[in-house]
Amino acid sequence: MKNLSAVLNAHGLDFSHGVKATVHLHHPGRDFAGFNATYEKLVQSLFPARTTVGSFLGDFLVSIDAVAAIPERTSC
Repeated sequence: MKNLSAVLNAHGLDFSHGVKATVHLHHPGRDFAGFNATYEKLVQSLFPARTTVGSFLGDFLVSIDAVAAIPERTSC
């Protein structure tokens, strides 16, 4: 989540700009509750669409694929 936040911030965005996330957990039965608690702290109300699945990730415990919308800029 820190890496995702850094990527969003580099483009002037934050978690409120998220529209979809696919989360892969290596051990979903063990790790879902902890991941979800962290996710809910960082991603506030109007949660984006999210799919969470169990996946073989080798040495990784979590992998997140996220889509964010860049707000349309209007000229004055």
